[in-house]
Amino acid sequence: MQAHENPFATDRVEKLLSFRPAWSAMTWDQLDKTWQQAGYRGAITGRHGAGKTTLISAWKYRLAKRGTDYLELFLNREAQSLSNTEWARLDDPSIAHHVVILDGDEQLGYFDRRRFYRLTQQAKGLIVTRHRQNHLNTLAHLNPSIDILKQCVRELSSEHYPALEPHFPTWWKSKKGNIREILLECYDAI
Repeated sequence: MQAHENPFATDRVEKLLSFRPAWSAMTWDQLDKTWQQAGYRGAITGRHGAGKTTLISAWKYRLAKRGTDYLELFLNREAQSLSNTEWARLDDPSIAHHVVILDGDEQLGYFDRRRFYRLTQQAKGLIVTRHRQNHLNTLAHLNPSIDILKQCVRELSSEHYPALEPHFPTWWKSKKGNIREILLECYDAI
């Protein structure tokens, strides 16, 4: 099989799978209501690979569809600080018209985190992702199960599902429930 034909290729995974609130026992209406009740400031929590970034991607689409401007920021182990340009955008008065989305809040150091939260007080809204709860209300805690993994694999390739399914318990344990990494295992296995 050619790499571009593999149903678990990254581009196919991203196209076919998006955040499904029902898979996490919630609805978009519930998420919107929780966010509203939290003053449009909250966190999406969950372990690495739980689907936080996938949820953020779907949420950004919903914001854009409603005509809501947003400023997206992304941090990870390789990029643990905001750039000077990003800090300047947060400090600009126009931030009052934007929802700020920070994927990877826990990467900020103590003083940068304090600065970030001070600057975003004037934002129209705030959504952050992090592994554990912080002072913000939790909008959603994502805790994927092996059943969600099975749904993902069935949707991506029902043809290969029977051959892959026996590996799920081992991969689930070795990858600590990180669905993204398990889908990479599926890619390599077929």
